[in-house]
Amino acid sequence: MELVSKPFDMPRFSIITVCYNALTVLPDTLASLKGQSFDDYEWIVVDGASNDGTLDWLTIQSPDIFVSEPDKGIYDAMNKGIAMATGDWLFFLNAGDRFADSGVLHDIAAAIDAANVLATPPELVYGDVIYFGMQGQRRKRFNWLTRHRLIFGDLCHQAAFAARPLFANLGNFDISLRYNADFDWFVRVFKAQKPLLYVPRDIALFHDAGTHVTNHVSCESERDGVRARYCPRPKWVLGHLLLRVELKLRRMFGQTT
Repeated sequence: MELVSKPFDMPRFSIITVCYNALTVLPDTLASLKGQSFDDYEWIVVDGASNDGTLDWLTIQSPDIFVSEPDKGIYDAMNKGIAMATGDWLFFLNAGDRFADSGVLHDIAAAIDAANVLATPPELVYGDVIYFGMQGQRRKRFNWLTRHRLIFGDLCHQAAFAARPLFANLGNFDISLRYNADFDWFVRVFKAQKPLLYVPRDIALFHDAGTHVTNHVSCESERDGVRARYCPRPKWVLGHLLLRVELKLRRMFGQTT
């Protein structure tokens, strides 16, 4: 399929990278972006005033948009990236994360082009993610996800491309949340009945060494609080339990990994 080109000043994708003292991992992140076969994107870097040489390295790399200043946490930095983005679709490829392969942006652009002929084109496009870190690699599929089931599970933001108007319509990330502002935002998208598109392919390699992993108990407690914002506790507790059982059975029968 021939991909639709955008004017040079209106990129198809805004790839937003949030970082702080990330000199050791940023080169791999950038290499995976530069290796994409589809190059209609802008690279936006929001740095939290690093002091490890990251700024000197980034100056040499010349991101399309670059800011370095103190912030109020990762979601505050991500909100800054949203405000600066000019692309049709936003994707967060944070420091240490990488695209799964060189064809990700091409395939997502093609899927969007194909879906745009529908009466209601998608506003959120998502796929699967490979988690990697000290425990090796594991794939997390989101083929089970439906509009009504997100509240019982989750969606990794490295799996998702969001149409830029979504943020104007539904608001940015809630910076009062330390670990789950992306989950909260996805719930808002799903509850608003925004059109969705699942693409069955790996999108990114997600480095699972962030605060959501190192502070797992606090993260889960906060996530339960987010669920309680939108769903009665008995309903989401039962739904969460049933979903865990279903996903375990899917893994046992090779339907998901």
